[in-house]
Amino acid sequence: MKWNNLKPDISAIPLEVMIQHWSVFDVLKLLNATRTTPLVVMVDSVRSKIMEHLSSRKVELGGLLVGNVISSTDLEDGIVAINITNAIASCDFDSTSVSLSMSADVWQLANKLNDNTSFVVGWYHSHPNLGAYFSGTDRKTQKDFFNNEYSLGLVIDPIRKEECWFKGANSSEVSLKHVIRSTNGVAVV
Repeated sequence: MKWNNLKPDISAIPLEVMIQHWSVFDVLKLLNATRTTPLVVMVDSVRSKIMEHLSSRKVELGGLLVGNVISSTDLEDGIVAINITNAIASCDFDSTSVSLSMSADVWQLANKLNDNTSFVVGWYHSHPNLGAYFSGTDRKTQKDFFNNEYSLGLVIDPIRKEECWFKGANSSEVSLKHVIRSTNGVAVV
């Protein structure tokens, strides 16, 4: 296999496009909230879909997060929000109560939803009754497959009702105060 370092055919949604319908007050709140960490915006129906999937069995389950990135510059700098608009559950997997291996089929399903501004922005999985945290294996998965500045990792313990978010190759924890819900997929503060 030969690696070609090509510019991606995906792009961020410019911040100025998103804020056209916001008040100056909302824009100032958004910029203040995202000074160090972008907001993670998840549509309520997507959250429900993920919770239903992860609660269906008492083994580790997971899938991919699809959405878009809102940025003042590009996909590497100036990211103010990561908007999650869909989740693709992995249907072909091997799992136990403490491990998960998803097949490539989940990527093929997600790729059908991709366009230049909507694409895989991360992954999710469960830790049933183990607590929500990123294990060493989770950190390696994040670094190997979800290493962009906008890449998210979500781990949920559906039994204990806990969740943790992580971002980027270094699995930096995202405070829950930076995670907001949306009813329509638009980042509103």
